[in-house]
Amino acid sequence: MSLKRNTIWNLIGSGSPLLAAAFCIPYTLRELGAEGFGVLTLIWALIGYFNFFDFGAGRALTYEVSRLQSSMQEANAEQRRYAIHHILNAGLLLTAVTGVLGFLLIMGFAYPLAHDWLKITPTWQHETKLALQITALGVIPATLTSGMRGALEGLGQFKESNINKIFLGFSMFILPALSIMLHGNSLWKITVYLVAARLITVLYGAFQLKHYLFIRHQVAEVKQNLGSMKLQIRQLVSYGFWVTVTGIVSPLMVYGDRFFVSALVGADKLSEYAIPQEGLMRLLMIPIAICGALMPVFATITQRTELHLSYSSNLRRMVKIMAGLCVLTLVIAYPGFSWWISPEFAQKAFPITVVLVFGTFINGIAVVPYTLLHATGNTKTTALFHLFELFFYMALLVLLTKEFGLMGAAFAWVCRVSVDWVLLHFAARRLFKSDSTNQTLLSS
Repeated sequence: MSLKRNTIWNLIGSGSPLLAAAFCIPYTLRELGAEGFGVLTLIWALIGYFNFFDFGAGRALTYEVSRLQSSMQEANAEQRRYAIHHILNAGLLLTAVTGVLGFLLIMGFAYPLAHDWLKITPTWQHETKLALQITALGVIPATLTSGMRGALEGLGQFKESNINKIFLGFSMFILPALSIMLHGNSLWKITVYLVAARLITVLYGAFQLKHYLFIRHQVAEVKQNLGSMKLQIRQLVSYGFWVTVTGIVSPLMVYGDRFFVSALVGADKLSEYAIPQEGLMRLLMIPIAICGALMPVFATITQRTELHLSYSSNLRRMVKIMAGLCVLTLVIAYPGFSWWISPEFAQKAFPITVVLVFGTFINGIAVVPYTLLHATGNTKTTALFHLFELFFYMALLVLLTKEFGLMGAAFAWVCRVSVDWVLLHFAARRLFKSDSTNQTLLSS
């Protein structure tokens, strides 16, 4: 398993869509206008990132498949294939069920979001409601894609998992522009294109995993497999329950703030906050890419001393990487916005960007202890942290946004990620400290 190669593929998967964003976002913003584009960023927040509705099953599949691969090194290829087949089927069934729950949730909230909660003018309300309802249909393929990607990463097939990610990333920015060219300023038609891209990804993911998905069984084996699937689902849920909590809460804190900001200041001003945030979330692709490749590595290291050394060296490396990236971002942000969109937009968005860059630095570093805790099975710890942060953050977000507008929202986000880093860092230190104490007690 090559950490360097897997990280590079993760970077390509996350970074290459930025090319499409650079070309398409100014055109889409100009054609839709500030309010229409603000609503589109809300659609992106759902359709681009609502694989969190897999409720942790994708992450659990990465964990279980990587451990299965490590524990069955002595078994033959066919035995490993059957074992992965069972865990994969169980995981995809689980993601399909949670996808249906996500569909029902978004469908139920589509009308009140569009007409009452988001301060959208009557001109866009009907379009927004239709777009949200179509978005709900995309939840199921999104959760299935998340499960498939988790399995591919558990198998060490980062190239294959990122092919899908590249396609989805380009689709997110290119398809809205294409829809506007063909059909005019219609949000619901844009959403149809985005959901269709998700369906294509599911089909290709099934093709990538066909060696493990499609195995012929005798009738007698089917009953045995049903019993095995129940066991595998319990196994995934056992790991994934607390990942589920994180999977619901974390995206609410990362992208859910857009809904609160829209409700408090209006969708017409949202682009000044959402575009810098979207760009900086893409900057986080580097720590996420590195830690995505580290997850199966951490999960398979059995010696705690070796794990501690690996964690410490990767944390130091991440601090240097994020510091360099954030300084570079501050240098190019203002001229970049001026050239890319307009000098007026740059003047409004740059102060917000400065605050968000500081939070991005902290958030990028926090990915390392977060990954360590998940790789060692401490998913409950991160989930409890995120539950606490959710209530703290939402209260602070409403308070500061009402008082200081978009800048207040940016400061609230920085406070939240700072608390997150402190909690995760001390949890990681406590993990190694408790292991060291246990070893000392055993040796004495």
